[in-house]
Amino acid sequence: MKMFKKGGRLIVKQIFVLFVGISVFFSTCFIYQKTHGREEAVYHIHRRLQNGEPSGYGERTASGNNDTRMESTVSNQHEKDIKISVTLPSRGKTERLSKRKQIKNASRLSLYKERKVQISSTCRKYGLGKFPLQGDSEEEDPHGYRAMGDSYPWPPEKSLMYQESWHLLYCWIHKVASSSWSTVFFNLKGKDVPPSRLHEAAQQFSIPSSKLPGAISNSLVFTIVRHPFERLVSAYRDKFEFSKKYAYIYTKYASKILGLKTPAEAERARRPTFSEFADYLLRVPVQQFNDHWVPYWLHCHVCEME
Repeated sequence: MKMFKKGGRLIVKQIFVLFVGISVFFSTCFIYQKTHGREEAVYHIHRRLQNGEPSGYGERTASGNNDTRMESTVSNQHEKDIKISVTLPSRGKTERLSKRKQIKNASRLSLYKERKVQISSTCRKYGLGKFPLQGDSEEEDPHGYRAMGDSYPWPPEKSLMYQESWHLLYCWIHKVASSSWSTVFFNLKGKDVPPSRLHEAAQQFSIPSSKLPGAISNSLVFTIVRHPFERLVSAYRDKFEFSKKYAYIYTKYASKILGLKTPAEAERARRPTFSEFADYLLRVPVQQFNDHWVPYWLHCHVCEME
């Protein structure tokens, strides 16, 4: 009987010790999560920008990553200072995650390099931008691309939007997510702009020509494209099929597409078909194109930027 009592007391003590241990463990984890989250929030507010790291996360020192334990001291005006010690993941696991991320980034970088090589080789093939052909004879420009580039009146900086603090240099292209990227640029400045004013982004984030060389070398230079024929269909539907007849682009170009004498006649005439729109693009020089359907390589000066 005594042995049963001693055994019972021993089991009760073990259960009590186990219960206390579990309680301490979960309490420690809860406190760490709470203070760690507050620390991240404070850091996010006071972050500073680094090249290629918009969040500024690269500024954080990596000295603590070599240890498996870390002490955190957090001050709050409503709470007393809390000093705790928490076990962190082993270094090996962190390295494995880092390598996995490096492989993914290397794959993306390889894809971007392939695209860059394709642009350079195409520009070199036709002698465009920084890759001019020797001589000026027409035989060396059978497709007329060089003549288009030389006579296109749109300067490079007019097609660019610049976010200096985020090191972003973006060539906007109408009918290729330009409204979405205008929203992104305004949001990065902390502005909430209605859709009716998104067109102001090109002016708001314009870059002077004197700053362009430095911006190219210190920024992520990018653009977004889609299949050129899909873009033409999108432009036609937006500006001629669904647009109001009194809209500026409709009245200006519908009259030319239909062969009318004045833009005012376009409001009373039928809407142009897509075939008529395509025929119009084939018969007029590219210098007369609207920026909603001008070719990418001219609008963004890709061979000059390259």
